[in-house]
Amino acid sequence: MRQRLETNPGAIHCSHRNGCLPERRFKEQSLVVKHVDVAIAGGGIVGASIAWALAGRGIKSIALFERSTIASGASGRTGALLRRHYSNEPEARLAHLGYTIYRDWPSVVGGDCGHVPEGLVVTVDCSPDHVENIPRLHKNVALQNALGIDSRVITGDDLLKMQPFLNTADIPVASYEPSSGYVDSIAATRSMAYAAQTLGVEIQEGVNVTGIATTSGRVSGISTSEGNVSADVVVCANGPWFAELLQPAGISIPISALRVQIAIVQRPLELDSSHFVFIDTAAGMFTRPWGPGRSLVGVGGGDQHDEVDPNQFDPRNDREYGSTAIQAISKRIPAMSKASYLHGHAGLYDMTPDAHPIMGGMAIEGLYVAAGFSGAGFKKGPAVGLCLAELIDGAKLRIDLSPFALCRFDNDDWRKPWSDTGYTFSSDFGHKF
Repeated sequence: MRQRLETNPGAIHCSHRNGCLPERRFKEQSLVVKHVDVAIAGGGIVGASIAWALAGRGIKSIALFERSTIASGASGRTGALLRRHYSNEPEARLAHLGYTIYRDWPSVVGGDCGHVPEGLVVTVDCSPDHVENIPRLHKNVALQNALGIDSRVITGDDLLKMQPFLNTADIPVASYEPSSGYVDSIAATRSMAYAAQTLGVEIQEGVNVTGIATTSGRVSGISTSEGNVSADVVVCANGPWFAELLQPAGISIPISALRVQIAIVQRPLELDSSHFVFIDTAAGMFTRPWGPGRSLVGVGGGDQHDEVDPNQFDPRNDREYGSTAIQAISKRIPAMSKASYLHGHAGLYDMTPDAHPIMGGMAIEGLYVAAGFSGAGFKKGPAVGLCLAELIDGAKLRIDLSPFALCRFDNDDWRKPWSDTGYTFSSDFGHKF
């Protein structure tokens, strides 16, 4: 067992707005855990995966703190689609590594993540105003193939042969991933937390991390709703709440919270068989099967993404959202105009200005972050866990995390596109492709 976790001296650390946390020393309070090598804030798939990966590297003294229950935040409200279609290499690599872990979950993690290897289709707007998307899609699929991703370009006619109930009139080309599918987000997150717990991680549910303490310019612990914990390393994987923890230091973290809804609808009997997973930017929606006879539907568009206070937002669907979702999915599956709304909910995207995540070390030694996934984090969660664990433990990184560093926001560099094959969209999904 390590007596002290030494952080990686070669890790990329970023100062942002030159802030520094004021030194804070804790009063003695009662808490089950009083000292750990690593304290992790956030019990979603990212936090649980970091805990699991660190424990797998032999770090024994780890505690994960979740303000409610495991997967009660964004991880429990996501569609958990395992899209690997990206126009930039760093995120494509993370998504592919995440997929391989979900695919091989029983042997890699243990337990069951509920992976369903359904075909997944990504469409882009190919109308006359966006015709440049067609060659870009071909180039992006070639990039994915070079990374080992099973993806191919298909035509609308190809798609119609596979699923005759579709409307493909607006699809000259699309990306098709035969087995990407989706997982059960709550089952996967809880399974990851159990795996971490089996390796010795202390899981503290119902404990909110409220502050970070420093001594002589490095992390010395955290304050929580149940007391104080000293720690050599603190990892913030708590989405939009990360920004709150650094506000006392005057450090600006460019993360906002967007309220995003999904609906569960019941398909008409003529569509009792399953349909593909769609990330359908052409139709302005995403969908996946949701049990027998049911589908999950989310609607794109800026009017569906409201910036909110993450501590005060309505987790229910808006009154008209069910009919809005049915109208959207009917553009691709016309028979869904006869679907009926069952239920739904709203969750949060932790958005950054460029819709790419923030990952890596901070200017404060021993402080790390994995947040700002902008609605596209679940698929990457297990991969982020492995990469952050390597960074913290000073190991060779399997994926370069430097593009995700916070310091990109110190100037206008963040405005530069991550590739020359990014798509132009007529419908905003929040996250990038």
